[in-house]
Amino acid sequence: MPDAVSSSPKSSAPPVSLAEVGQYSCGLTLVFVLASACWVLLPYTGDLFVALVLLMAIVLAGTWWNRGPVLMMAVVSALVWNYFFIPPQFTLHIDKPQDMVMFSLFFVVALSMGHLITRLRAREAALAQQHEEREHLLELKHRAELLAESERLHRTLLDSVAHELKTPIAIIRTALDGLGQGNVYAAEIETANRRLQRIVENFLEMTRVESEALEPQPDWCEIGDVLHAATAPIQQELAAHKLRITGAADMPLLRLDSRLLAQVLGNVLHNATRYAPAGTEIELHAALTGGSLELRVRDHGPGLPLGSEDQLFEKFYRAPDSPAGGTGLGLAIARGLMRAMKGDMEAHTHPTGGAEFVLHLPVKTRSAT
Repeated sequence: MPDAVSSSPKSSAPPVSLAEVGQYSCGLTLVFVLASACWVLLPYTGDLFVALVLLMAIVLAGTWWNRGPVLMMAVVSALVWNYFFIPPQFTLHIDKPQDMVMFSLFFVVALSMGHLITRLRAREAALAQQHEEREHLLELKHRAELLAESERLHRTLLDSVAHELKTPIAIIRTALDGLGQGNVYAAEIETANRRLQRIVENFLEMTRVESEALEPQPDWCEIGDVLHAATAPIQQELAAHKLRITGAADMPLLRLDSRLLAQVLGNVLHNATRYAPAGTEIELHAALTGGSLELRVRDHGPGLPLGSEDQLFEKFYRAPDSPAGGTGLGLAIARGLMRAMKGDMEAHTHPTGGAEFVLHLPVKTRSAT
C-alpha cells in the first residue's frame, strides 16, 4: 500500500482590502494627472522639474496610504518620467550618462522614500497603540485600586460596627442574668441576643477572612474536643435534632487548628439546624483518608437548590425559601477558614435526600499515648 503523502497548506498572501484597492487606483490616477500637467509645462520647466513633482507626490502619498500603493506609485512614476520626459522621449532607452544617473537616483530615492515613510507610519501607529494600551492598563489599575480601597473601607466599616455592637450585647447579656429565668420575656430576649451576637461574630470573622489576616495555629488535639467546641455554642439550636456522630471514637491525635475547625463545624451544623425539620437526625461522620481528615455533615432536610452547590458559599447568598433571619455569611466564612488551613469544603444533595457538606483538611496524625 503506498505511503500517504502529506502536503502542507500553501501560504497565501493576505487579502487586499477594498480601501487598499482604492489607494492603488488613486495612486495611478494621481501619477496620470501630474504627468499630464507636467507635459503641458515641459517647455518651461524641463524634465528635472517633473521628477521633483512626482517625488513630492510619492512623499505625500506615503503619509496617508499603505506601503503597497506607495511603492507601486514610485515604480510607475519612474517609468513615466523615463518614457515621456527623458530624451529620447517615448522610449525606455536613455542616451546621456547623466540622464541614466538621474533616472537611477530617482528610482532609488522614490522607492526608499515610499518604503521609509510607510515604515514611519507603521511605527507611529504601533506607538499610538502602545500608548492606548498603556492608558487602558493605567485606567484598569486605577479602577482596581479604587475597588481595593472601597473593599478596605467596607471591611473597616463592618469591623467598626461589629466592635461597637459587642458592648451593648454584653450589657444585654448582663441584664438578662439579672432578670432571672422567671421573666416572661427573658427567653425571647435571650434568643434575639444570641442571634445578634452570632451576626456580629460573623461580620468580624468575615473581615478577618477577607483581609487574609488568619494565621492557623496547628497543635495536637483530639477530634472529640473539636466536636465539643463546635457544638457547645449551638446547643439550643441542636436541641430540636438528634446529632449522630460516627467515626470519631477511634481517631488518633491530629495536628490542626482546633479553634478554626470548630468554628467551621459550628457554622455548618448551625446551617443544618436551620434547614432540617425539627425532630430529624443530623449526621456527622469523621474519617482519615490519604493523610486528610474528612468530615461529612448531612441533614435530612429538602436538600440544596439545583445549581447552587457553589453559589451557597458566596457572601450574603440565601437560598430561596430560606428561614427568616441570618446574613448568608456562615458558609462563606466556613469555606474561607478551611482554605486558610489549606483545606476545602464542598456541598451536594445526598442521593437519598438532604444536604451533605464534605470537609477535607490535610493533617498529621499521632497515636494517642
